[in-house]
Amino acid sequence: MRSENTRRFLSVFSVVPDQAYKHLSETIWPVLKKGPVKIIILFLLLLVPALVAARLTNTSIKDVVMLRTFLPSNSKTFKQSGQRLQFPLNCSNLNLTKSCSASFPAKSGSHQINHNRSSSSSGEKCPHYFKWIHENLKPWKDRGGITRKMVERARHTANFRLVIVNGTVYVERYSPAFQTRDVFTWWGILQLMKRYPGKLPDLDLMFDCDDQPVIKSDDYKGLFSSAPPPLFRYCADDSTLDIIFPDWSFWGWPEVNIKPWVPLSKQLREGNKMMKWSKREPYAYWKGNPYTSQHRQELMKCNPSHNHDWKVRAYNQDWGLESREGFKNSDLAKQCIHRYKIYVEGRGWSVSDKYILACNSMTLVVKPRYYDFFSRSLMPLKHYWPIKEDHEMCRSIKLAVDWGNTHKKEAQDIGNAGSKFVFEELKIDYVVNGLPCNWVGEAVHDGDDGDGRDKPNRGESKFCSSQSNQWNQWKRNSIRQKLSENRWSAGKICRNTDDLLGESDTTSSDLLEKVELQIRGSWVSSLSLERDNMRENWHTGKLTEKGPARTILIFVFLFVAAFICAHWIDTSIDGAKWKTILNSKKQEIQLECSTIKQTKSCPAISPVSFKITDDRNSSCPDYFRWIHEDLRPWKTTGITKEMVERAKSGADFRLVIVKGRVYIEQYRKSFQTRDLFTWWGILQLLRKYPGRLPDLDLMFHCGDRPVIRASDYQQPKATPPPPLFQYCGNDGSLGMVFPDWSFWGWPEINIKPWETLSKELKEANERSRWIQREPYAFWKGNPSTSKSRQDLMKCNPTDKQDWKVRAYTQDWNKETQQGFKQSDLAKQCKDRYKIYVEGRGWSVSQKYILACDSMTLLVKPQYYDFTTRSLIPMYHYWPIRDNDICRAIKFAVDWGNIYKQEAQGIGRAASNFIEEELKMDYVYDYMFNLLNEYAKLMKYKPTIPEHATEFCSETMACPANGLVKKFMMDSMVKFPADTTPCAMPPPFDPQALQAFLKEKEATLKQVEAMEKKS
Repeated sequence: MRSENTRRFLSVFSVVPDQAYKHLSETIWPVLKKGPVKIIILFLLLLVPALVAARLTNTSIKDVVMLRTFLPSNSKTFKQSGQRLQFPLNCSNLNLTKSCSASFPAKSGSHQINHNRSSSSSGEKCPHYFKWIHENLKPWKDRGGITRKMVERARHTANFRLVIVNGTVYVERYSPAFQTRDVFTWWGILQLMKRYPGKLPDLDLMFDCDDQPVIKSDDYKGLFSSAPPPLFRYCADDSTLDIIFPDWSFWGWPEVNIKPWVPLSKQLREGNKMMKWSKREPYAYWKGNPYTSQHRQELMKCNPSHNHDWKVRAYNQDWGLESREGFKNSDLAKQCIHRYKIYVEGRGWSVSDKYILACNSMTLVVKPRYYDFFSRSLMPLKHYWPIKEDHEMCRSIKLAVDWGNTHKKEAQDIGNAGSKFVFEELKIDYVVNGLPCNWVGEAVHDGDDGDGRDKPNRGESKFCSSQSNQWNQWKRNSIRQKLSENRWSAGKICRNTDDLLGESDTTSSDLLEKVELQIRGSWVSSLSLERDNMRENWHTGKLTEKGPARTILIFVFLFVAAFICAHWIDTSIDGAKWKTILNSKKQEIQLECSTIKQTKSCPAISPVSFKITDDRNSSCPDYFRWIHEDLRPWKTTGITKEMVERAKSGADFRLVIVKGRVYIEQYRKSFQTRDLFTWWGILQLLRKYPGRLPDLDLMFHCGDRPVIRASDYQQPKATPPPPLFQYCGNDGSLGMVFPDWSFWGWPEINIKPWETLSKELKEANERSRWIQREPYAFWKGNPSTSKSRQDLMKCNPTDKQDWKVRAYTQDWNKETQQGFKQSDLAKQCKDRYKIYVEGRGWSVSQKYILACDSMTLLVKPQYYDFTTRSLIPMYHYWPIRDNDICRAIKFAVDWGNIYKQEAQGIGRAASNFIEEELKMDYVYDYMFNLLNEYAKLMKYKPTIPEHATEFCSETMACPANGLVKKFMMDSMVKFPADTTPCAMPPPFDPQALQAFLKEKEATLKQVEAMEKKS
C-alpha cells in the first residue's frame, strides 16, 4: 500500500503540462537512444523520483506544497491570474482502485488565496449566529478541552464516527440514520474539505442524526459529574449540550425531492418575485405531516369550519402519494403564495424553517422547543411572529393574521427581514464556514488517528458509487469545485460571547412582551427593523485543462519508480498509523465442531491474533455504580473459599474460570434453559475479551427471587454473608445482580437474543408513532403468578367502568402449539401505555416494555435487576400504587392523554435508556466489570472442582439443535473486541446516594398526592 505522502507526491506529477512534455521529448529522449548514456539516464530517472518520494514520506504537508514551485512558471494550472483551481471527480480511478484518490491539493498555495485581505473588510465577518459556536463548545472549554475518552462516551448514541487525519476523511458507521441523512452529512463535510483544502486540523467526532438531542445538561451539573460527551447533531434545546451542525438537507434530500440549498434558494428567490406580498392569499399556510407532534395535530384543528375561520390553511403532506406521482405538489418554490407561513415542530426540530423563512411571507413560529445552528439569532417581531403552542394556538394565529392584514407594511417588513436573513446570512458559503469542525479540532488535546475500522472518504467514494441519477444530480449541484479565494471566517472575528447572551435575551424578552400585549388586545404601533447591506459574492471558473495523453507515459514511468521506493522505506510513526488504517482486519473466532465430534472435549485455546486498536477506556453508564454497592458486604473482609462454599445451598451451579477456561459443577437443574444460556453468555464474554478475565470461583442462583437475607448477617458478631450471583435483588437481600439469561435468548417461549430483538423493537417504534397508538394501558402475561397480576386483570373494562386497562392472558402452551403467532414482542408496541407488574418475583419483561416508546406504568416493584435501580420515576416511568391499582392506572392514562407531549417524553426517555445504555456491548462490559471486581476480592487461588465439567462454545453449540442452536449461533461473539471494556465509574457518595433514594421516594408521594386531588 502506498502511504498518503506518496499519493500526494504522485498527484503533483499527474498534472505535468504540455510544455514540460515538449521539453523532455526534445532534450532527453534523443540522448536516451545513445548507447551507455541510455542506461545511465534510465537509472537516474528511477533513482531521482525514488529519493524524492522517500523524502516525501517523512515530510509534512508543507513539503508537498513547496514541491509544486518546481513546476514550469507558465503552467496554466498555477497561473497567478486569479483563476481558481477546480476539482474534477476522479470516478475512473475509484472504479479501478476501489479507494479514494490522492488528496489534491493538500493545501492551497498563497497564489490561490489572498491572505492579505483585511478580516474586517466587508463580507469577512461571520454572521451574528456564529457566536453560538462558542456557547456550544463552552462545556469543554471550561474543562480544558476534549479527550478521546469523552468522545468515546458519545458512541452509544451516535450513528457514526468521523475522523479527519492529514486531510482525509474516515467514517465508522455504527447504525444507519433515517434515509440518507448521514450520507449527505458526510458529503457536506467533504465539500468543506474541498473548499478549504489543508485548512482543517485533524479531528475526531461522533454524530447522531436523530431529530432530538440526548446529552442532558442536568446529567453533568453535579459536583462529581464527569465531562459531557461531545456529540454532534442537527439541533439542541435549552436543556441539552449537543453540538449543533448544519443539517443534511443543505446538500439535498432525495427521498422527498428537496434540492441542494444553492439551486433551491435561487428558486425560492425567483418564486418570491413571481408574486408580490400584497397579491398573496391573506391566510396562514402550512403543509406537512401532522402526525409527528401534538402541536401539528392542534394546528390541523385550526382549519376553517362552518362555525369559525381561524385564517389557517393547513394541509396534510402525503409523501407516499407524492413519491408515486413525481412530487408534483411539493415544489417548495411554488408554495410562496400566502402572506403568512407557519412553522411548527414535529417529533423534534424540522429542516423546513429555512424554506418557510425564505418565502417573503411573515413567518408565524409556533413556540419551538428546539433550535438549529442559526435560528437562535432570529428575533421575534423582526424576523418572525411568535405563536402560542397551547390551546390558544388558533386564536394566536388569527390575531397575527388579522394584525398583518391591517398593518400590511409592518407585516411585509417582517417577512422581508426573515427572507433577507436566509438569503444573505444563510448562503452556502456561510453554512460551510459555520461548520464547527475547526473549533472542535482546536479543542481536542490528545491526538486521534483513524483506525482500521474507519473508511476513507473523498468526493469520489460518495459521488461515483451512487446508483441513482437523481442523487448524482444533487451531489453535482452541491459539489464545491473551486478553492475559496477568501480566508476562512474565523470565530475570533465575531464579537464577545458575553455580548451575545445579554443582547439577545433582553431584546427577545421585550419583543415577546409586546406580543403578549397584543393578545390582550393592544396593537403594536410600528416596528423599527434593522437592515444590513451584505451582498452575495459568487465566483466562477473553468475546469483545469488536462494534459495530453502523452503525459501518461511519463506519469506511469514515475509511478512505478515511486511505488518501488515506497516499499524500500522503513515506515515512520505516521507510516505505522497508515498501516493500521489500511491493514487492520478483525480475525473471526471460528467454532471447531469437528474437533468436538472427535475428542468430545474443548479445543486447546489458541491465542487469537488481534490488536486493541482503540484503548477507549470510556466511562460506563451510571448504573454500573451499583456493582460497588452489591460487593460492599465483602469489601473489608474479602471473599474466602469457605464463604463461597457456604453459598452452595442456594446455588444451582458453581462456575470456575482457570486460565481462561470455564468449568461448571451443576447442583440442580434450573427452570427451562436459564442456566444453559447463562453459561453461554459467560462464554461469549470470554470470546469478546479473550485473556482479560482473571481466575475466579462463584456460585449462581437461577431463581426469580434472591435467597441471601441481609437481616441474617447484620448482628455484630455475624459471619460474613456467602457471595451468591443472581438475576435480581431487593432491599432486604444481599448478592451480586447479574444480567439474565434472556439476553442470549429464551427458546422455550421464542424470545430472541437481545441483539436481534432490540433492533426489532426499535423498528417497531418507528413504524408506530406514539400519537397514533391506542390510548390505553396494555399488559399481556401469566396472571396466575402473583396477586398484583390478578388484581390487574380486574381492571379490564366492564359495562359499568372502564379503567383504561387492556390486560390479556398469555397462554404459553397454546402459543407453543400455534408457533408463537400472538407473542411477537415487536408487535406489542401499539399502545400509548404499557404496564409492568411483577409475577412470582422479578420479570425479564421489563426491558421489553421500557423499549416500546410507550409510557411505562410501573406497578410498585419489590425486586430490581442490574439496571433498573437507576431508573427515575416520572422521567423513565410512571409509578403505580399496588394497593389501588385500577384507579392509579386510570389516573396515569387520563393524565397522559391530556398532557400528550409529557407522556410521550417519559416513554421516549425509557426507550432511549434501553437503546443507548442497554446495548449488548454494555451488557458484556457490566459482566466483565462485575466479575473483575469480584475476583479482586478473592483471597484464594481458584482450582478446578473435582466434579466440574469443562464448557466451551463448541461443547454447547455444536451438539445443540432447534431454537437453542439458532439462538446460540445468533448471539455468538464472532470477533474479539478491539476496544477495552468501559471504565467503572466511582462508587456512590453515601450522602449523594441517600439523597437520590429520598428524591425517588418524594416523587412517588407526589404522584400519589396528585391522584388523591383528582
